[in-house]
Amino acid sequence: MSALGAGSGIDIKDLARSLTDVEQKPREEAIQSRIDKTEGRVSGYSAVMFGLKQLKDAFATLNDRSDFTGAAIRNSQPLAVAATADARASLGQHSVEVTQLAREQITRSGGFAASTTTLNGGNAFSLEITSRGATVAVDVTRRSPQGVVDAINSKSDLTGVEARIVNTGDPANPVTIVLRGESGSANSFSVSQPASEATVAGLSFTNTIQTAQNATAVIDGITISRATNVVEDVIPGVKLELLAQTGSAATLSVSRDTAPVKDKVKALVEAYNGLQDFLDTLGDADSEDEEFGGVLANDSMLRYVRDQARSMVTATSSTPGGPISGLRDMGVTLDREGRLQVDETKLDVTLLGRFEDVARAFSADTDNQSMIGDAARGLAGDALKRLDDLMGAEGPIVARSNSAQSQLTKAEGDLSELLERMDAVYERYLEQFAVMDSLVTQMNSLRDSLKGQFENLSAMYSNK
Repeated sequence: MSALGAGSGIDIKDLARSLTDVEQKPREEAIQSRIDKTEGRVSGYSAVMFGLKQLKDAFATLNDRSDFTGAAIRNSQPLAVAATADARASLGQHSVEVTQLAREQITRSGGFAASTTTLNGGNAFSLEITSRGATVAVDVTRRSPQGVVDAINSKSDLTGVEARIVNTGDPANPVTIVLRGESGSANSFSVSQPASEATVAGLSFTNTIQTAQNATAVIDGITISRATNVVEDVIPGVKLELLAQTGSAATLSVSRDTAPVKDKVKALVEAYNGLQDFLDTLGDADSEDEEFGGVLANDSMLRYVRDQARSMVTATSSTPGGPISGLRDMGVTLDREGRLQVDETKLDVTLLGRFEDVARAFSADTDNQSMIGDAARGLAGDALKRLDDLMGAEGPIVARSNSAQSQLTKAEGDLSELLERMDAVYERYLEQFAVMDSLVTQMNSLRDSLKGQFENLSAMYSNK
């Protein structure tokens, strides 16, 4: 190859490449332009899906009745009573006086030198634990304090009693076995050894450190007793955790907390406006956005998506709550630019005065709604159903994206085919020019030979 052009003086490789490029570059640039545009469309459809996903996530936070907790508690004695409220919370003031806390029984054995100390001379023994009206026999196979603990904890039919080793730090016999039951007076227990067996030294569980008892409290004038310190069934929607005796009644003021729902509505507005910004950028051929600017210019899909999204936020709820039938009734409206604006004063007033109606308008007063069928799902549920259809595998956006991907694959195949064909053209040019160069070399050689002969003849005749 390096010898090509030696005869003609022409750079044959450069000439072959130049002639090939004349044919290749216009076609390659046209195909590459198709590839770039199609890749942009694929990216554009992905951006549309991202914007719709943001909108879907925002609607999802308002889809369930449980999303509207809407209650806050002011507690006069938070160190004695912890209180939390859910969506069913009974608004107003409540009094709670804790007169006794629920406790579990705690009983310990005698002391031992170590957890591995041999008990009963290594002979077999058992224990009998009576709890909840039933007596369970515990056979101890490893005759040591740790063996006793393991035997008790491994009994599947012995519920509510747990054993553990505790090191007291006593210089002589620091190890003791501690048994702990469950709270509530009904969960007291006793431990003994069968009368037929010899008493094992140190295993007399008669040292009860704490007795089991129920919690008692006076709630809104009613005295209640519970086995645990958690009370969930007295004040509707309010969970109480009793922490200490109050001495005097604690006052719980349950009021409407609208802030979380307001934040969710504002997040929905932000997601919708963000989608509109995406659509504007994708459809603007003059956009300066290097990645997405104008990649879907003149694509009718943008208008379709825009119309679908607008209809979701301007829709009338299929489950209106009294006078609240849409976002417009909550102070959320479209401006002339097609963006949602929030009248926060009106939204605050609506949430304070019509909270239940807002919850129904959004969620249909249901939880975990199915997206199958034609049930009335409220503003959020209906929007989620439409978004699922719009974004799904059978939806128009995925269909457009798949079509663009197929076109991209074909264009990439066309480019690969063109490059292979042009490589063949280049090789053909090289072969043709190599033959030409060989002929030129032969002609130059013949010329030089004839020139030499004529010069010899001329010299010979000149000498004569």
